[in-house]
Amino acid sequence: KMRTVDVLESFHPNECNAIDYVKARCDGLKAHCDHRGLSGDILVNLCLSGTATMTYTKDGDGDAPTYRVHLPRRGLQVQTGEVRYSYRHGIANSDLGGARRVSITFRSNKHPGHHV
Repeated sequence: KMRTVDVLESFHPNECNAIDYVKARCDGLKAHCDHRGLSGDILVNLCLSGTATMTYTKDGDGDAPTYRVHLPRRGLQVQTGEVRYSYRHGIANSDLGGARRVSITFRSNKHPGHHV
């Protein structure tokens, strides 16, 4: 079904990771920008369970607006272009919409077999 999204027609992920966020454990996702050399131009996140709000902040620009994006259960989030390379993204524990969220992030690793 991901291929029905125009920008993903030629996306061929070769790596994925599942993340289990539990609010009671104070889980969250520290603001970061995925490694440019290893993760490819597109990141795709599929929310399997729970909801959250992801915050985007522009790297190195304290005057740029911050964006907060609702990530619904069964939602597909695509990061590409400027948001992929110029914005940090993260989820604060307080932005988890329930007791638990489970998601899978897909990427096209430029160097398969290389682990950091």
